[in-house]
Amino acid sequence: MAASRARRSFLTTAAALAPALLGLPRLARAAAQCGAGVVVGMPAGPRQALLHEVLDPLLAPAGLVPAYQTASALAQGTRIRAEIGARRPTLDLVVLRDRDLHAIQAEGGLASVDAQAVPRGAHLLAPFKSSSALVHAWTGLVLVYDKSRFKTPPDSLAALVEPATQDAASRDAGVKDGGSAASAAKDHVGLLDGMAGTLAVAGSLALGKGAADLDAGRTWLTALQGQGARAYADEAALARGFRRGQVRAALVWRATALQWKKDGLALDSAVPREGLIPLLYQAAPVAAGPDRACAAGYLDALLDPKVQQAFAARLYLAPATDDAALPPETQAAAFAPAEIERVVKRDMDALARAEADLNAFWSKTFHA
Repeated sequence: MAASRARRSFLTTAAALAPALLGLPRLARAAAQCGAGVVVGMPAGPRQALLHEVLDPLLAPAGLVPAYQTASALAQGTRIRAEIGARRPTLDLVVLRDRDLHAIQAEGGLASVDAQAVPRGAHLLAPFKSSSALVHAWTGLVLVYDKSRFKTPPDSLAALVEPATQDAASRDAGVKDGGSAASAAKDHVGLLDGMAGTLAVAGSLALGKGAADLDAGRTWLTALQGQGARAYADEAALARGFRRGQVRAALVWRATALQWKKDGLALDSAVPREGLIPLLYQAAPVAAGPDRACAAGYLDALLDPKVQQAFAARLYLAPATDDAALPPETQAAAFAPAEIERVVKRDMDALARAEADLNAFWSKTFHA
């Protein structure tokens, strides 16, 4: 009851202030149409802290105050499922990674984004305009490598299986002359745990099968493992492998490569010729959410240039819009127009169905 009175009170106040609000940006006017609060579900961490610091002030002129319910993606999904059909659901929208958001969406817990209520959606990059959820930041899978280990800089996923390294002949000679296979395999391709689905898509692309043949992806990953590729528990462990000269190349998100560069590990990188696999950060209204207008105001603010610039500067995430106007010092986070044209469309339903099998395959192949 108190929350309902607060919302009615705000609407009364907003109506009285309407003439003054006409001078505010469109975002603030949209925020003024809803109640005084919007409840956002997302994991705690640097993204939530950034949004609280940068996005929240954009909504302040209209009196819209975001409240963050921070919990894991799994917990957010559990909450939404439990509140389907409830009289007083607690969340207006969620902000999650693509895989996690899709799982909730597939269960009917989320609503589609109303394009008319989110006018800044017109500035979304072409690959993201048709998404059923709002893409507000992203990065892509790149090939990072130690150029001293390659005769020709690699620019494709296929090149990882038969790398033209400068010391390949010497490694082969070392084995023939009595050197151990283990020492020959010291210089290897590094992969990351937790990315089985993404790397299966990469393998499908590498074998010329498009983005959907996950069996082909398994074949490619098995070939990589046969040539000595190793899986690392996290980005820090993989970075140590590069620093020690054990890893010649790896597949990581560009945001990770830029963080490494900041930390003093400067590696060359390339967007694979076969295509750019994205990692999307998305948001969507909760289907049973109490106030769609509140959710729309927040969604629109996610695409504000100030928010887009902050994601690039602090988290090395690429802008999702065409008008972010990144300054020179953060433009490395963005992708060139020709690279954006190569963004791969993944079958998220197929990846979800195959997730358990892919994880089992990964464990057996790289950790048995």
